[in-house]
This record gives sequence, C-alpha cells and structure tokens, in this order.
Amino acid sequence: MTPSDRGKPQSEVLHADYAYHYKPYQTAKRMLNYYYFRLQVEGGCMAFVGGQTVPVGPGDLLLYRPGDVAFFQFVRPPGQPAGKSLLSGNYYMSCRGAWLDEWWARTPVPQRMKIPLSDSLLAVFKEIVQEHRRAMPHKAEISDYLLRVLCRMIERSVPDANRQDDNPSQLVGRMKQYITENATSPFRLEDVANYAGISVPYAVALFKAACNQTIMQYAKEVRLSIACDRIKFTVTNLERIAESTGFGSYTYFHRVFRAKFGMSPKQYRERH
Repeated sequence: MTPSDRGKPQSEVLHADYAYHYKPYQTAKRMLNYYYFRLQVEGGCMAFVGGQTVPVGPGDLLLYRPGDVAFFQFVRPPGQPAGKSLLSGNYYMSCRGAWLDEWWARTPVPQRMKIPLSDSLLAVFKEIVQEHRRAMPHKAEISDYLLRVLCRMIERSVPDANRQDDNPSQLVGRMKQYITENATSPFRLEDVANYAGISVPYAVALFKAACNQTIMQYAKEVRLSIACDRIKFTVTNLERIAESTGFGSYTYFHRVFRAKFGMSPKQYRERH
C-alpha cells in the first residue's frame, strides 16, 4: 500500500439490504463476480451450497466468493395458508476489495455455517445496510470498517462452526458461553441448545450431568452474580437491578436473592 492509498477503503459494499419474501419465488442460477454474504434471520429457503440445493434456516450464514454459483428458492411450508405469511427474512450484501481478497485467502470460512443471531452481529449487519442507504460523505469508509468488523466476528465463529459435536465438554462450554452472554435477557432452552447445535433433550441431559444443575439454575446463578456487582458498585435502585439482570419482577428477585444469601438485596447493599 502506498502512502496515497492509506485511508482509502480497502473493501467496498456494492449493495446491502434486508429482504422479505412473502410469495414462492426462485432466482436463476448465476455465477457471482463479487463476494456475497447472506444471513438467514427469519423463516427459511432453499439455497445452492456446495454443489447441491439445501434447506437454510435462521442462523445460517452463507458466504459466496467470486466464481461461486448462487441460487435461492422460497417455498411455502406445508400447512401454511397462502396470504401475507412471511416465508423468509434475511440480510444480504455484495462486496469486493483487496482486503476481502486477503481475508478470504487466509481465513478458512465454509460456504455455509451456523452462527448465533446475537444482538452484536445483527447490529453490524443493520449498520452496514443503513450506511449503504445514506447519501453521506465518508459512507464508503465507514462501510469498509463495518465490513471488516463483520468479517472478524465471522472469523471468530469459524472454530465453533467447525467444532466436533461429539465433544461433551466443548458443548457444555458453548452452552455456558451463551448463558453468560445472554443472562440478563429472556431466553429459552431452545436458544441454548441451538447455540450449541444440539437438541433440547440432549442439551438438558448433558448440562445436568456435567454441571450437576439445570441450565436455568446456572442462569439464575449468573444473574445473581451480575446483580451483586450492580448492587455493590452502582447506585441503581434495586427494582431496576432486578429488571435489568433478567429477573423480571422485584418480588421474584427478592425471594431468590434471600434464598441464596440469607438476606435481602437492601441488606446486602448496606453491608457492602
């Protein structure tokens, strides 16, 4: 890179948007001359991946490079009435650039990978779409930075996507990671299991056997730990702490807290 090139975007977003599909539809098979990112968020579709047409569902990230063939088909699930029911919702973007060439060459990304639909990941996709829509100075530079952040997030998820699913300790670690990162928000057992890439019954049994407690018991402990820190190190009122740490109501938080520590949240704050 020459001095005059420094500061210039090294990757370029050609197009980015969020697509909704309400009617059955299919694209023509086409060979791409750009990089193409597609994240399934809602519903599903059929996509051409690895030389065959496969089903794609929420959390499936498709990564195509120049020369790859892409094809998508949107079909109505059996039993779904015709009308305005959503068939598919996804982020997509086409892009190119020297930085992407280098990243793709050194990063062993699969064409299809399951990736957690975390708030941070969705926020980056959303920001890229919004920057693409803006007619503002420096939008190309901002899109370049955001695209690099997105690629780093994908890169970080690759080892997890390629993990050995028959390694119980790794699966339990994945579940703990999800719980820790999402403890302050409502989540379901299905969310934890999907993050680990296993069924709910297997996730429940595996976690219980490895940790001698249920998934939700572990989540409660994580929430209590976060609540304790906020009680000790902030002046936030206790009702707000109960709400912001995933307990919902203060009554429930008070009961759980007293059962764990033998004192009320107010007494805990007074002693610390």
